Amino acid sequence: MITSWVAADGPMAASAESGGRLWVTDQDVLLARDTLAMFRQLDHAHGAGQFAAHLSTYIDTELVSLLSRPAASRDTELGRRQVATGFLELAGYQAVDSGRPGWAQAYYKRALVLTAEARDRAYGGYLVAVNLGHLALHCDHSDAALRWSQAAIAGVGTAASPATRAAILAVSARAHARMGDEQPTTALMVQAEALLDASDAQEEPPWISYFTRAYLADEMAHCLHDLGRAPAARSQVADALEGVGRDRVRRLAIDAALLASTWLRSDDLEQACAAGREAVGYAARTSSGRSVDRVARLLSDLAPYAGHRDVAEFFEYVHAVLPAAAQQAAATRLQG
Repeated sequence: MITSWVAADGPMAASAESGGRLWVTDQDVLLARDTLAMFRQLDHAHGAGQFAAHLSTYIDTELVSLLSRPAASRDTELGRRQVATGFLELAGYQAVDSGRPGWAQAYYKRALVLTAEARDRAYGGYLVAVNLGHLALHCDHSDAALRWSQAAIAGVGTAASPATRAAILAVSARAHARMGDEQPTTALMVQAEALLDASDAQEEPPWISYFTRAYLADEMAHCLHDLGRAPAARSQVADALEGVGRDRVRRLAIDAALLASTWLRSDDLEQACAAGREAVGYAARTSSGRSVDRVARLLSDLAPYAGHRDVAEFFEYVHAVLPAAAQQAAATRLQG
């Protein structure tokens, strides 16, 4: 049950039930949904950066106001809660991108309160697995990610759409792969792929519309890389880079860095540095902390080969184009 994942209380829940002024209409919800789409597009293209502050201000003012007023109908109320959940989910994701996992967890909990109140098991399960699960993976807590994803699988059953279930299973596969468990990882990836193949985009809820074959390929590439299967990971990450879309700049940066890591694992420094340059080029176009972090980790992995010409030239390129990544890698070396 979604209500078992969170305590169904919190500031958003309280304000939604308090009295209000004007009725919230479907037009108000549509305007909020369009605003959310704008913030999401800015996030895809540029990362959190300065937009995180704008989003936080919108949530604390406009969204709180929207939730404090009575809804004109039951459908309007459900639509309002769903769009509010989307704002909080995005704010949590941007907190991850800004290196603030505690804030991310707080935003995700507030989003879960709304899904619990709306009895939306599918969206709640998605938040538990895909958002909290990925947050746990980001913080290197694979066991927690596995628990979240398994709780979501048990909680949603068949109530969620095929793409939603595919995304949940992909997180479970990621957790198993991080632990080195190849058999369950493979089984879960096969199940996720079958579910996504069976999905009808027209029947999917709007909040899972991004989860295309390219995004599943990204998840599979990370699984295969963690399992040490570099050639197979390269095949999947190539599909991800090809299909994710040119406007998803942060995703392109992260996947290009992953591609570089697969070449490094195959002892091909020239290809690793070439892919790394692509990652740096994408990351420099964003204000994404995650993109910088992935390039910094690549630098750390390449450090033992600093005397190699391609690696030395790549290091110089990073210093010139993405100095934040070079500084982060240097700080990590000093701490180590």
